[in-house]
Amino acid sequence: MNAGLAITFVIGGLFLITILAFNTQVMNQSQELTLSSINQNALDNLVDVLDNDFNKIGFNAGTAVPFTTITDQNIIFQGDVYDTDTYGSTNIRWYFDKNDAVSSTSNPNDYYLKRTGPIGNASYGTIEFPVVYFDMNYYTANGTVTSDKASVKKVEVEVIIETGEPYTVNSDNVEYPRLVWKRIFVPNNINLPY
Repeated sequence: MNAGLAITFVIGGLFLITILAFNTQVMNQSQELTLSSINQNALDNLVDVLDNDFNKIGFNAGTAVPFTTITDQNIIFQGDVYDTDTYGSTNIRWYFDKNDAVSSTSNPNDYYLKRTGPIGNASYGTIEFPVVYFDMNYYTANGTVTSDKASVKKVEVEVIIETGEPYTVNSDNVEYPRLVWKRIFVPNNINLPY
């Protein structure tokens, strides 16, 4: 066999392997970017509802203590969270339901964060958000952690979500892109000077 022809085949083979490896890397990055974008949209939707509800804790509640329940994964509070309804102040509940795993995705870590409200005579029903982690802490005006409903002035919320489907790093390793969101709410209506 001609030595020049053999060298050409070797160089061509190496070039082809390089192109295939580059193509695989681009596909994996594209897959990760797409899943991250979907994840970001899901987090944005969740944050919009959280922002609306938690900033209106105590709004038009007619009571000095708007909290019924405060635990690390369950909160019930009063507030007029809807701008265009006739209900006025109602009870709203946010809770992380670890007994209700998300079955519509392949992610084994997903559970539902549920928002129910208004609770009472009429109800808008329950909204479910797939999340991996949800936790709340409650603080007094000076930043001390508290479990006393009457002294809560700040509510810290932390949420971690992962994509419902993984992207493949290699044949033995799959990953779920993750986003973390954390915020301390200081609702005006429970921080009014009396």
